[in-house]
Amino acid sequence: MPQDPAIIQRQIDETRAELAETIDAIADIVSPRRVAERASEQVRAKVAELRARAGHGGEPLELAADGPAPPAALPAASGGPGVPGQSPGGRTVRWGRVALAVGATTLLVVRTTRRRRHRRG
Repeated sequence: MPQDPAIIQRQIDETRAELAETIDAIADIVSPRRVAERASEQVRAKVAELRARAGHGGEPLELAADGPAPPAALPAASGGPGVPGQSPGGRTVRWGRVALAVGATTLLVVRTTRRRRHRRG
């Protein structure tokens, strides 16, 4: 069943284009930079969700570097749910520590991925 060479060439070109798209998609998925970007985006989304749940909206949150705020600085519902900077259990959310943990985790993922690639190549 002989085919026209022009048709065969067009099929080859289409297959190459599809293969290039697939390779680009795989490279995007395993790229350490993209992995870090996706992790960062997920953390931002989770922080925004937690802020919305806590009722902060766009208000800046107090970083609890010096411990919890004195009772006089808290609203009348002191210790209750929805108090800025505190979790439902009354514990202060230390956003600085959360950011540090996320950054350290991202750094470890990137370094580990680079080391593995360096060993393979």
